[in-house]
Amino acid sequence: MNRLPALTLLLFSLGLSHGSGKLFAQQLDPALMAKFSQLSPAEQSALVKAHGSGGQANPARKAPTAIAPTGALQVEGPKADSFNERGTFLSRLQGMEASIRGDLSRLEAEIGGNKDSPDPELLEALEETRSLLRKIKVLQHREIEKRAEEFSQDDLEAIKPFGYELFAGSPSTFAPGNEVPVPPDYVIGPGDGLEIQLFGRLNNSYSLMISREGLIKFPGIGPINVFEKGTNFLSLKNLIKEKINDQLGDGVQSSISMGSLRSIRIFMLGDVRKPGAYVVSSLSTMTNALLVSGGIKEIGSLRNIELKRKGEVVARLDLYDLLLKGDTSADAMVLPGDVIFVPTVGPRATLSGAVLRPAQYELLGGEKLSDIIALGGGVDSRGDDRGIRLERLGADRRPLVRNLELESDSEFPIFGGDLISVPSASIRVRNVVSLAGNVERPGDYEWKSGLRIGDLIPDAHALLPGTDYSYALIRREHADGTLSVRQFQPSEIFRDSSSPFNIELEERDTVYFFSSTNRETRERWLSPLMKELSKQSSPGEGVPVVSVSGMVHFSGDYPLSQDMRLTDLLNAAGGMLDAAHALSSELTRMKVKEATGAEIDHILVRSLVSLDANDTSNLLLQPYDSFNVKPIPSWREREVVEILGEVRFPGSYPIKPGETLSQVVSRAGGLTEQAFSEGAVFSRESLKIKEQEQRDRLITQLQSDVANLSIRAESQAEAQQSQAVASSLLARLKSTKSQGRLVVDLSTILNSQSKILLEARAGDRLFIPRIPYEVSVVGEVQFPTSHLYEKSLGQNDFIKRSGGFTANADKDRVFVVRANGSVMSKGGTGWFGGGGSGKGMAPGDVIVVPINMEKSRLMENIVNGTQIVYQLAIAAAAVNSF
Repeated sequence: MNRLPALTLLLFSLGLSHGSGKLFAQQLDPALMAKFSQLSPAEQSALVKAHGSGGQANPARKAPTAIAPTGALQVEGPKADSFNERGTFLSRLQGMEASIRGDLSRLEAEIGGNKDSPDPELLEALEETRSLLRKIKVLQHREIEKRAEEFSQDDLEAIKPFGYELFAGSPSTFAPGNEVPVPPDYVIGPGDGLEIQLFGRLNNSYSLMISREGLIKFPGIGPINVFEKGTNFLSLKNLIKEKINDQLGDGVQSSISMGSLRSIRIFMLGDVRKPGAYVVSSLSTMTNALLVSGGIKEIGSLRNIELKRKGEVVARLDLYDLLLKGDTSADAMVLPGDVIFVPTVGPRATLSGAVLRPAQYELLGGEKLSDIIALGGGVDSRGDDRGIRLERLGADRRPLVRNLELESDSEFPIFGGDLISVPSASIRVRNVVSLAGNVERPGDYEWKSGLRIGDLIPDAHALLPGTDYSYALIRREHADGTLSVRQFQPSEIFRDSSSPFNIELEERDTVYFFSSTNRETRERWLSPLMKELSKQSSPGEGVPVVSVSGMVHFSGDYPLSQDMRLTDLLNAAGGMLDAAHALSSELTRMKVKEATGAEIDHILVRSLVSLDANDTSNLLLQPYDSFNVKPIPSWREREVVEILGEVRFPGSYPIKPGETLSQVVSRAGGLTEQAFSEGAVFSRESLKIKEQEQRDRLITQLQSDVANLSIRAESQAEAQQSQAVASSLLARLKSTKSQGRLVVDLSTILNSQSKILLEARAGDRLFIPRIPYEVSVVGEVQFPTSHLYEKSLGQNDFIKRSGGFTANADKDRVFVVRANGSVMSKGGTGWFGGGGSGKGMAPGDVIVVPINMEKSRLMENIVNGTQIVYQLAIAAAAVNSF
């Protein structure tokens, strides 16, 4: 059943995509993660290939709670300048790295278990995972650089003054809507309209305008002075009602409202973007007028805006009250002739870091630390208010730094020019332990007092297949900054939880598990640890590193752990090989003496069999110790020779040193009655390598000649002809495999009286074909084919039976390839050596008629190449015919 379509949603929840050039990781659903981890690496690769790249293993099996962080992950990092976002982002990157390394270890383990024929899909998934890991590391470095520059002046200069974005994109003209209710204290004036409706005994409606003299002409009543009882709308409304009652009687009721409103002229001066005179609605307030003028410049004050009337300040506006509290009580209405003056900004303090609103804030005077933090919206949830950093210019105009705590220093005074930075909380988690390497669920886990290795890895199912159960490490950080390493055997913990190897863990310990088959993954996890340990060296104290070489699975350098002995070093190296000589090994030790300097001692270890902690041979190791496991004397890896074809027992035969080919053939039962010993094909690996080198040289020479052919050719036709032949030959040379054939006279070699003794070597291959009955003719003849062998026929007779030569045949260069691989020609030369007159033909012979072309270096190469191709093809055909 194909599970991939059903998990398409999973890929989007993982959110890993490289098609857009960005990497996103959303909140990961544990159920979906469990489904993804249950897929085989090939299925994971197919799913990733269809929709993106990446992956994160998270099996559903119960285990201690992981603190592997998740969240938004973008190539460009957090957009905001918040310390919190940067710290959280970096933590998520670290969690992603741990998960991806787990996937990488799993893939390498599967590929390492099938090195001879690895799955192409697994190889592709491995490369994609490595590429994703490289991207994660690049992002980590980028974020670390950003955090290192948090307090730099460049970052502080990038913080903008607070509040000025209010005027971004403000309209060129602005007036409040005339549909809004007019307040009772609205100051009326010439140009304002009145809407009056009479009902009761009289029913009439009037639209009246206040004249320049301050009068309205009311029908049936006469002129009314609108300022008779006051200047606001409420006093005018009461005045008109009185006039109606006096003049029209008690039976007439009235409804009075403002109609069209007049426009007034005011002045915008000071540090505004567009100072000058403006005509605004009579309902306008100070903020309306500021918007009309395009807003305030960044050098203008937001906290001390003055409204002047007849030369006196009648109101002051603090825009911070409007922006931070929504308080409009100080936003006074303007009157004709009013002046709104924006003075230059007062002193500013800069607030940055882990606050909700990093910005430059204008001070009124008397502000304290708690006030400036409140202006910034308070400390972010991931901020550290105990490490606030304040920078201030001293009396000598040099910066001074002071560290403050919000709780105890809340009343600390703040002055203009102060730089206040609130750091984010440390991303270095204390109460964690980490699993790394060949484990199912790598990452950070909660540390508790009494936590042991067995609590994190209860059984072997928590480890990936191919894990080394004899060697694992604990990396431990100490309070003085130094590192130490503890070694243990996972198998002993699985066997007995009370084993001393079930070590109690401490905060920030990292537990490493290694592959038992893949050297590359072991070195990748060990290399950083070795580098850290090497930096702890000091005069008189060696680096805690030891090495092992010789007959072990993984030779190299290893950390020197506490109370480490020879058996521990052998476990670290994956154990001894079958060729190890356990009865004689050597430990080389360097000692530093004040008087004589460094001295080297060689310590003979007589037996490595059944060593235990109490054995005197199980030496306690010291820094720089080097242990060499010697091979068994005269040990040789299994060497095999193949005997195929017409022998009684064809197959592969192990050989011993000095054994001859005739002896191996005798072990195979000797030749059958149908064996054609003259056509035996004997190949050797060393000859195959030489053949390949010579073939590569010829290919390179032909390619060079073909490239220069158009320059040297006397005619275009000649160039085209030669180029076509050479290109065809190049293609055949490249596609032909080297055989490594050695021409042998098998009958003579098998003769017990023969003095020719051909020693068999590992990888030798002997093929004896059946007796042939044909002679083949190939090359420039009319009908290349095979003919039944007749003893009375010669070379020319067989050529005639193939229709004779073509017009392009080179009659002087005809050669014969014998069944045993030797070449017979008039010149007596051939690529495989050998020669002769070629007077008689024999069964299995191949007559080759080359093409006749003008003598040149290119043509010589073509002729030689043709001979190579024919000989390799004939040898391959002889073997494949069986």
